[in-house]
Amino acid sequence: MSLSDLQSALPMEAVTIHFAPKTGSEEEWNEAYARLADYFRSFRLHNRIRRTQLILETLRRAADAHEADPKRTPTAHAIEQARLMLREWLGQIYEGMELTESQIEGSGRLGFHLCDGPTRWPHFFIDRDNLPPDMAEAMRSAIRASGPRLQVSKMTPRAIDLGLFGDEEEDETDRRPFAFVRYFVLLLFVAAVLTAVYRLTIDK
Repeated sequence: MSLSDLQSALPMEAVTIHFAPKTGSEEEWNEAYARLADYFRSFRLHNRIRRTQLILETLRRAADAHEADPKRTPTAHAIEQARLMLREWLGQIYEGMELTESQIEGSGRLGFHLCDGPTRWPHFFIDRDNLPPDMAEAMRSAIRASGPRLQVSKMTPRAIDLGLFGDEEEDETDRRPFAFVRYFVLLLFVAAVLTAVYRLTIDK
């Protein structure tokens, strides 16, 4: 049944929302709702029906998690559950592409945007039970075409090659015993110049 068929079959009066968490205050869950709305909007998911469905599903999961661990805020649980749902969905799409968990989340956001998912498949965003093959392939193709993945590299410190300056510095080390001789000769030369200038001044 399509979305239009469902809307025509069910009057608006028949649509109910059941959400009654056992822990947490109403203000805390309202805050969690607002943060989830911002989170899903960051994926350019402007379809309000799908966004509301995702928010309610996430809040139900977060309510169970908060009941088990009430020390964390409902908002923290809600965002954690939203990211978990996203990773599970993306893991199904990018299975076999050898992506790490962080790469899956980042690549999934990029792939969803590059294939114009918010416009073409908004009702299937984070829907593991109904994943259109063309949507999955479009998201995979977008990542393949976006260029090579960044890899973590190991940098081993190496000596810096300073070119001529480096060679001179090494030569300087080898000729260290002659350094004082050169300085003494330079000092004599400066003294001779100053003496000559002084004598010229006196003669005038």
